[in-house]
Amino acid sequence: MSRLMRTAAGAAASTALVATGLVLTTSAPAQAEARCTADGKPKSTSGRFTNNTSETIMVKGDKLVNGQFKTVEYAIGRNGGTAWGAGICDADYIKTYYDWYYINHVVDGDTYQKIALRWSCWNAPGSGYRIACGAG
Repeated sequence: MSRLMRTAAGAAASTALVATGLVLTTSAPAQAEARCTADGKPKSTSGRFTNNTSETIMVKGDKLVNGQFKTVEYAIGRNGGTAWGAGICDADYIKTYYDWYYINHVVDGDTYQKIALRWSCWNAPGSGYRIACGAG
C-alpha cells in the first residue's frame, strides 16, 4: 500500500471516529502532571469515570506511584466503583469487555475507548446491549 493510500485510510478512520465522538489518542504520563495535583488527586480537567453497571470495567489512566506519574490499567468494580477510588487521578480509556452503545453507535467492548472529562457506564436493559457509556 502506498504511503498516500495509508495516509488517506488513516484520515478516513480518524474522521469516522470523530463523528461518533470517540477519538483514540496516546496517553502519556506527561498529561498527568497537568491534570493531577502533585499529590496525585484529580484536577477539574482530569478524566473521571464511574462504573454504574453490574460488570467490572477496565480503566487505563494516570496514577502517582512512588512519587512519579505512571500510566496504569485497573479494574473498576461494579455498582458505583470509581477510577479515583482506585487511585487513578486522570482516567483516559475504558474497556468494557462487552459491546456497548454511545449516542446510538455500537462500540467494540474488546478495545480501549477514549473517555473525555466525566464519563460513566450504566446497565441498559431492553437495548440489545448489556451496557451503555458516555458523558455524565
